[in-house]
Amino acid sequence: MSLFNYKFNRRIPLLTFWLVVSFGAIQMFGDIFAQSITPKKEDDSSQSSTPQEAVKQPKHGDSGAQTNEVNGDRSNIITVTGTRRRNLLKDSTITTEVITRKDIDAMGARDLSQTLGNVPGIEVRPAQTGERGQTVRLQGLSAQNVLILVDGQRTTGRFSGSIDLTRFKAEDIERIEIVKGASSAIYGSDAIAGVINIITKEAQDPLYAEFRTLGGSGSEKYYGPYTEFRNYATVGAKSDKLSTLFTVGWHKGEGYDLTPDATPGPRNGRYASLAPSYNPYPSNLPFANSYLYATRLPNYSSPLESTSGSAFNDMNLSNKTVYHVADDLTLTGQFYYRHLDQSAVDASPPRTVYDRRNKTHDFMGAFNMDWIASQKVNVNLNANYSRFQDLYTTDQRKADDLDSQQRTDNAVTEFRSRVDYKFSSNHVTSVGAENLQDKISSARIAPDCRRTFPNVCYDDFNPELTKGQTINGNASRFRNAFYVQDEWRISDKPRIQIVPGVRYDHDSIYGGEWLPKLAIRYDVTDQFRFRAANGLGYRAPSFQDLYFNFLNPGVGYRVVGSSNLKPELSRSYNFGWEWDITKRIWYSTNLFHNNVDNLIGFRTNPARDSSGLMVYQTSNYQKATTQGIESSVNVRLTDIVTTSVGYTYTDTRDELTRLPLEGRGPHRWNFSVRLDEKSSGVSLSVFAVVFGKQPYYCVKNPFWCNPDLPPNFDGLESIINTQAQTNLTNALGTLPAGISDYCSENNLSYCTTSPTYGYRMVNPHTNLNLRLSQRFFGHFQWFVGVDNVLDAWDLQYNPQRPRFYYFGLDGKFAFSEVKLTPVEPRVN
Repeated sequence: MSLFNYKFNRRIPLLTFWLVVSFGAIQMFGDIFAQSITPKKEDDSSQSSTPQEAVKQPKHGDSGAQTNEVNGDRSNIITVTGTRRRNLLKDSTITTEVITRKDIDAMGARDLSQTLGNVPGIEVRPAQTGERGQTVRLQGLSAQNVLILVDGQRTTGRFSGSIDLTRFKAEDIERIEIVKGASSAIYGSDAIAGVINIITKEAQDPLYAEFRTLGGSGSEKYYGPYTEFRNYATVGAKSDKLSTLFTVGWHKGEGYDLTPDATPGPRNGRYASLAPSYNPYPSNLPFANSYLYATRLPNYSSPLESTSGSAFNDMNLSNKTVYHVADDLTLTGQFYYRHLDQSAVDASPPRTVYDRRNKTHDFMGAFNMDWIASQKVNVNLNANYSRFQDLYTTDQRKADDLDSQQRTDNAVTEFRSRVDYKFSSNHVTSVGAENLQDKISSARIAPDCRRTFPNVCYDDFNPELTKGQTINGNASRFRNAFYVQDEWRISDKPRIQIVPGVRYDHDSIYGGEWLPKLAIRYDVTDQFRFRAANGLGYRAPSFQDLYFNFLNPGVGYRVVGSSNLKPELSRSYNFGWEWDITKRIWYSTNLFHNNVDNLIGFRTNPARDSSGLMVYQTSNYQKATTQGIESSVNVRLTDIVTTSVGYTYTDTRDELTRLPLEGRGPHRWNFSVRLDEKSSGVSLSVFAVVFGKQPYYCVKNPFWCNPDLPPNFDGLESIINTQAQTNLTNALGTLPAGISDYCSENNLSYCTTSPTYGYRMVNPHTNLNLRLSQRFFGHFQWFVGVDNVLDAWDLQYNPQRPRFYYFGLDGKFAFSEVKLTPVEPRVN
């Protein structure tokens, strides 16, 4: 546990709190079994801004309507993300999508990544180079512009700007709230595209227990002869004053492999592609084709052993404890801890193979206080601490030259306060202040000696002193902010609500920024309403953007940051309407437009470094726009059949190169059908996401794209590129450096000899998931399912998990009344 060495002496108050609540929980369990309990129905008023705004907290697995159910069933859903205050979804001014616990179970989701893709406007994609796991796009903007929260707390551990969605396990989630469009006025940096807030489970029954065990696999060609296991258990209890819920999970799998190696299934070191007996041709290739590859096709590179999906051993533990000190004071404490051990095999042609492993520790602890000071004043205080530590190692087979070990340690401490003042039942003003401290130690940012005067390191004088060592760079920043938000229902007939807000965010590196937002709701009738929002989004450059110092000699490049970056800024517009056509049909549409300035990305530096490596440097080189429409219709066909259809059109544009943003397809459809026959307990769920073609960049030759060759022919593609550049140089001759650089930046092929880019429309596919379940004996449920029924994947453009079959068993035990018969004393 040395990798996860917390400085506990700095967190004595938090530890003291956990000792108190743990002792209280133990005492509470004893009290439950020592006496009869008939719990009262609580209204959770202490969690609301005022007693008049109390809302009922739903039971486990009954958290309100599904996203594909009609609006009439949505009255009990609680949301907090749009304004940071608890409100009913039906009363919200800001458009908020909610994925409930029933949705999560119906999808068969095992983590956050398997829940979001069924929402119009949201894409979940396999990680790209430098990222991990699964990432999210929202309204055409990338993961670095999406803020992900857990119960309102910021999360750490971004790689290339994105957070791995698979970190967040489904067993912890009660519901997911999504606010699209710039939300920086309330949440500050990173909320350019929107906010995804994970609301965790909370005990709602005097005694509650739940478990799930799941196993699954797929074709041996991809998965080998191995089974993936996922197990978790939850236990909770609640009394009049105190509630607590613990969840523990263990997940293990061998990953999958999509590469055309000579052996099936994930290897992870079981078969060495550098061994003399290795078959240099793709698996199951006929002899005649093997001969053709070897003798006729130029620049053929034999496939090296590698894996597409990492093997993993994943353990997680979480707790949420709520203590109602009095009717007007509620304390909430929570934590989660996750340990992940992953392993995989990477290949770098022509003959380099790496065994890769990363061990991750992920922790978050938070304490929250809600105090109803008076009928008009509510006070909220929150403190949270999160830490992400990762040890990343690569071991080059049959050599040690390119071995590496990198440690990353990122810690964030945040303090928030908010005061809500209620002028009337229809008018509440919130004033908040926040402080965030962010620290990082990483091998991928420049060592301290490079970034501080006199900018000289030991290895400048004697490189042998640090040869083979990985030296971490350290950086820290803090942000102070205050905001004002006003929620005002101007009239009831017709219903008109406005939520203006403004935030001042001061970053210790970048100074201050004013971030306004305005949201409006207008109900034409009780069944038809409009919502509109306009805001300024903001993202301060990350430590990696500023101080990147990553070297990859095996491939021949270096990635460096830039201290001259400007913050990303976006102007976001959303306009939508909702129509409750009947009690069984609900329709919604949203139009969106995002205009982002100073997008941060990597540009090729014209000058190579001192060792001759190509240099990629971060730069504010992009200005981009995304716009489109999101629409959905939800229909309850009968009492047991519910269906929904959604469509998203997204138009994206890089204003500098005049190309669409890579991988953002213009068309996407969502379909779902749910059958729930209550008398027999049988449920069937069908979810489908249909992706149209997506644009992917390609090198122009010079006016059209080079052929899209298989990965085994990278050498041939390099020859084509080199010849094209030679022909272009001969045709244009020597151009002035300024003209060539300008044309290269603006992707103009007729006046530069540097590579320019076009795009090809590829990779249409459909993700189809099925799940069948049946309840029995009141407390149990068996289930079977298939993910990616159509086996849609592409090694280059869509390396997602191939067809996967799973089966499992659930058990849920909720006791609303517990009575024990006293035992008569025995007389001898």
